[in-house]
Amino acid sequence: MSVLGAGGVAAVVALTASSYRPELGLIGFVAVALLALAVAAGFPSLIPWPLVLLTGAYALKLRGGPIDQWAPVYAGALLGVAELAYWSLELRGRAQDAERLTERRAGLIVTLAALAVVVGGLVLAATSLRIGSGIAIDLLGATAAVAALAVLAAVAGPRA
Repeated sequence: MSVLGAGGVAAVVALTASSYRPELGLIGFVAVALLALAVAAGFPSLIPWPLVLLTGAYALKLRGGPIDQWAPVYAGALLGVAELAYWSLELRGRAQDAERLTERRAGLIVTLAALAVVVGGLVLAATSLRIGSGIAIDLLGATAAVAALAVLAAVAGPRA
């Protein structure tokens, strides 16, 4: 499923581009082939690289143009592809456990991808707000950035 999802993202990126279609198609093809290799051979360290290629292809498609209203959908799709790819590696050799958790895990992945789309949409909507300018707004933005990094550090830190 993750390879099909990656293929869908690659196809949409290449087919909706106004230029660089052959190059974007090639990048997408390489990304899908690399993901298929990672999943088939069981290399979890290889899974991020096809996602990097797909994200790079999407960035090349945009190439400094206006903000893409579909960006949250691409983000959710890429998150779903990543989760499905890692899940497929986790399922190797555990068929009995997989039957009980399949529906629950699939629902979790769909919910996570949908939440990514919603949060991305909210961030995209927030970028269009005009709240003024000045030192207070700059300080508020810097404080929010530091707080966001602190939350990421706390979540990514070692667990006791």
